[in-house]
Amino acid sequence: MLLGYLIIRALGNLVRLFGRLPPGVSRGFAAVLDAGTRPFDLANYLGSWAGGTALGRTGQTMLFDRVIAALRRRLDTETDADLARGMHYPTRWDPFFTPYMTLADVYRFPTQHFDFHRQQLTLETTETT
Repeated sequence: MLLGYLIIRALGNLVRLFGRLPPGVSRGFAAVLDAGTRPFDLANYLGSWAGGTALGRTGQTMLFDRVIAALRRRLDTETDADLARGMHYPTRWDPFFTPYMTLADVYRFPTQHFDFHRQQLTLETTETT
């Protein structure tokens, strides 16, 4: 989950940049990123593993708190126009990336991703009567 929130800064900056350019520019960028899905998957795995190993639980918790606080401060300054700005995204990178995402969508992404995986890992309980 920490990785999802860490990448929001980068994804948000991309939206702020590409959202001001003609749509074809972000569409082309998304196509290039889609073509690089395999290296991304490897980097995503290794980055998560390395971060979890190097930081440990305490370090991850401290970093998570700092990242959430920074994102909240940034979100508080976003205007409606900022949140409505968007760009094309590489849909092969993540099941929650859609072909076009606004900055508001990007802010929601890590929680959607986490909820999906939490549901995958939650065991259903059955009541006995």
